[in-house]
Amino acid sequence: MIVRVDGVQFAYRGVPVLDGIGFAVEPGRFVAVLGNNGAGKSTLLKCINRILRPQQGAVLLDGDDAHRLSGHELARRLGYVPQRTEATRMTVYDTVLLGRKPHIAWDAGQRDHDVVARVLTQLNLDALALRYLDELSGGELQKVVVARALAQEPRVLLLDEPTSSLDLRNQLDVLDTVKRVTAARSVAVIAVMHDLNLALRYADRFVLLSDGKVHACGGAEVVTSDTVSAVYGVPVNVTSVGDVSLVVPV
Repeated sequence: MIVRVDGVQFAYRGVPVLDGIGFAVEPGRFVAVLGNNGAGKSTLLKCINRILRPQQGAVLLDGDDAHRLSGHELARRLGYVPQRTEATRMTVYDTVLLGRKPHIAWDAGQRDHDVVARVLTQLNLDALALRYLDELSGGELQKVVVARALAQEPRVLLLDEPTSSLDLRNQLDVLDTVKRVTAARSVAVIAVMHDLNLALRYADRFVLLSDGKVHACGGAEVVTSDTVSAVYGVPVNVTSVGDVSLVVPV
């Protein structure tokens, strides 16, 4: 297992948010973390990424305690895309090049520039390479942040609502790219997602949180009408169109 979350508990000022969360992720898997607002999804990603420190439990990366790794080593293993990113006066190209920082000793080399060029092309960002972040739309900015994380070439990619600012075409572009990278480089992806149908389309493993606990964990077989209804408090049917599963509110 490349990632193991083992009994993680976290509370904000004594208010429990995560209660004994545990699951494991294999290389090449795309895991969708699902649940209603306040279920602890983003907090879970921050505990994995060491932004927050669990009060109990551990996060293991290739068997190593994430909280014992140096910041440099953690950045080589984990790429993180937060929900919101502030637009600054920096070009798209330089922003994506920052993703190479964990791999650069003194100055960016040819390989670093080659990686940036490839990622910009993969996400259809070539035309924006010399634009400043504060000139971009919210959706364009979100794609740049995803590109920066991919440029890190991490072992694990953490995505917190990666498609929330994107239109339908760009949602598919981003998730298609992430899915290809997952398969080609055996990257483990853990993505917080609100769109259940996008999750079913791209993820192959699912962690459903409810009241800070794991309600269900596994493959597509755990995403049933009963499970989704219980987690979200809304009656639904899980059906399919062709080979794609869909969640339809009743």
